[in-house]
Amino acid sequence: MSAVDVPEQRTQAIRLPRASVTWSLIAAALFLTSAALQLAASLQRWVVFRGAFPGNKLSVEDHLYDYTYPAEPWESIGTAAQLFGAGILIAAGGVLAMTIAVVSMPRKGSHRGIRILLEFVIAAVIASWLVMYGLRALLSGLAGSPVALQPSGWLGLGAFVGVIALGVLWLFRAPAAALACMFLIDTVSGQLFSTLLMAPLVAGYTSHDTTPWTETVGALGTGAAGISMILAAVWAHRVVTD
Repeated sequence: MSAVDVPEQRTQAIRLPRASVTWSLIAAALFLTSAALQLAASLQRWVVFRGAFPGNKLSVEDHLYDYTYPAEPWESIGTAAQLFGAGILIAAGGVLAMTIAVVSMPRKGSHRGIRILLEFVIAAVIASWLVMYGLRALLSGLAGSPVALQPSGWLGLGAFVGVIALGVLWLFRAPAAALACMFLIDTVSGQLFSTLLMAPLVAGYTSHDTTPWTETVGALGTGAAGISMILAAVWAHRVVTD
């Protein structure tokens, strides 16, 4: 190794973690923005809309008002579907930014290029599903009725498996990003765990339709992914300063 190669390698070793810091913060900002929009949408249903019927003349829990995946029969609540759809689209960008952040971290070992390609392919599958999922809600809200856009069930399954796979791949290399993936499982699965587990714990019961605060709990998961990416940025920054 020549004396010229040493400074070049040192510069490269600094440049990569700096890029990781930047992209981690971008991912965090996108996830937190997504969470804020999802939260705003949920409050339209569980606070504003429910508050308009204090005598419980209308069951706000009815699937008729589910806006995360509008399907006939459906009644739109304010701009809840638009806000939720926009939030999911932003989360798709967050997944790609998170992947770039992890790829930007220095790594050793053979087959580096293959692993990077694999991670980007998985991230693309996840992002594609979120785009389709978010677009259906957004366009349905704008139209006032469910649109014909039908995301592929296989794509959804691939995204669900993919976000778990990224969490496993990054467990030791980028633990904060791996944690973000675990929080995103609920978002990618269409708030499955919020529906079956977390929302009933918060509400104290399971509704015959949609348990109160289901979408709110889902928004918190996306926000937790954003906080995890802030931790990832802090870790990458320490690599630069060490």
